[in-house]
Amino acid sequence: MLYGGVHPREYPLYSCQSVSKALRIPYSTLYSWLYSHPDGSLISNLNSDQTLNFLQLSEAFAINYMRKSLEIPLSKIREATDYLRDHLKISYPLIDHRIRVGSEIHFKHAQDILLNATRYGQLESIELGDYINRLEFKDVNLPDVLYPWIKGQKKKRSIKIDPRIRFGQPSITGTGITVEIVHERFEGGESPKDIALGYGIALSGVEDAIAYATH
Repeated sequence: MLYGGVHPREYPLYSCQSVSKALRIPYSTLYSWLYSHPDGSLISNLNSDQTLNFLQLSEAFAINYMRKSLEIPLSKIREATDYLRDHLKISYPLIDHRIRVGSEIHFKHAQDILLNATRYGQLESIELGDYINRLEFKDVNLPDVLYPWIKGQKKKRSIKIDPRIRFGQPSITGTGITVEIVHERFEGGESPKDIALGYGIALSGVEDAIAYATH
């Protein structure tokens, strides 16, 4: 069985460096969220060996979106996270799909903390839910797949991070071909068209992989 019976989303596949590379978050920024904050890590359930699982990678994706796109202060992200952990005993509050809906009173309160915390005042809940829409949920409230954004192509899902495929490295959706190997071949002088022909895949997938790798 894959990962010795541990669910793929919970298996520690990533170092801080590999998460930084996969999500295009500066290493120093991610490291500070994990290990340097005076109130403890912003990421849930860290292992003592400093490896991260897919759920923790997804939390980093969520925090990065809230900070960069919505300009929510880290203090408010922590406040909402701690509130849900304390009241609902949820392991990964920021990537539980119920935070988008806010139908339960505690989720609604956490949502209000985040939506009212930006420098511009209130946001619409749909904006908070944008990052949740990039996560794929199978049978529980926690995600199994992440579709990171490609610069300039916000709606596309041509790149995915799935802990069951290529040990959770970003890959071209539907192929299992990693972004890293496509980028290496491109940097080695091969054209996107030649790479696509070599793999027998659509040119658009190769172009999106290159765009994601160089973004």
